[in-house]
Amino acid sequence: MGRKQVWDQGEVLASAMQLFRRRGYLGASLRDLEEATGMHPGSLYRAFRSKEGLFSAALDAYNEQVVEGRVRVHLRDAENPVAGIRSFFTSAFDTDPGPEPDPGCLLTNTAVESFTVPQATAGVRRGLETIESGFADALTRARAQQQLPAELDVETSAAQLLALYQGLLVLVRSGTAAAKLHTITAGALASIGARQAKTVKQTKKEDTNE
Repeated sequence: MGRKQVWDQGEVLASAMQLFRRRGYLGASLRDLEEATGMHPGSLYRAFRSKEGLFSAALDAYNEQVVEGRVRVHLRDAENPVAGIRSFFTSAFDTDPGPEPDPGCLLTNTAVESFTVPQATAGVRRGLETIESGFADALTRARAQQQLPAELDVETSAAQLLALYQGLLVLVRSGTAAAKLHTITAGALASIGARQAKTVKQTKKEDTNE
């Protein structure tokens, strides 16, 4: 009779996810992973086969829980798709930073160092495709609602927004000022011809009046 599993996979992956966000694949040692997850080396190996296996599992969990969740809330389910695109950008940096530096997006961080862990390439691709598909969905609905020009090329615009968003996340990780990030967001909306694109000042005024 096999030994009963005493650890929770969801909790282990959540802990590994946060560690990899802070330190990256190369920066997280096996000892770090043992301490973060509370698992012994033998248990980690039996469950995930290797550090690479744990990393791939953590990235898959991040895509399912964080990336897909954000895409659903801001892009697919938003009643106002243009406002949803804007909030998808701004929610990446318009939050209380807290005492610790922002660890950044695991998907973006992994894309930058993916050459060090080829097993993560498929997970990175899936995550980026999820975001691009979300942008395409929001753009299609916004065009149908006449918030965007009828001639807008949705496929090209979705790819451009993905590139801008990934670049913005790198700037967030480097500590770029929020005012500059808002300017980048306004530029992203202007690039798709959004008729409801708002300046930072207008947005703050509206938020104050709500």
